[in-house]
Amino acid sequence: MLVMEAILLRDGIYDENGILKYLLLVILTYILGYIIFLIWRLFFTKPTITLESDHVISTRHQRYDASQIECIYMNYRRIGIKLYGKRLVPIDLCFYFQRGQESAGVEAVHEWAARNDIEIKHRFFQTLA
Repeated sequence: MLVMEAILLRDGIYDENGILKYLLLVILTYILGYIIFLIWRLFFTKPTITLESDHVISTRHQRYDASQIECIYMNYRRIGIKLYGKRLVPIDLCFYFQRGQESAGVEAVHEWAARNDIEIKHRFFQTLA
């Protein structure tokens, strides 16, 4: 997108037609604003995993029922939710808690797992990107 914007800007500067020049500036402003929005969303939004009563909503907004979850892996601060039929933990079901919220978060995960009869294993796990 940036290359396309640079080419359009270069061609638009040397154009002598006034209307086309202003239309090009509007398009380029829109593209630049969209790029800034994407970068902002990438760096300044926090991915979250939501543990509901009988399902999990991942960082990619996918819903997984508790019946699809085989176990929960915990390795130091890293936590992963493994699905049935998968050898690796999907990257969107792998997460950390912030430093101040670790104990409360781990306790909430333990309560959720007990409520849904899901085993918690304290061991190393690999993620699937």
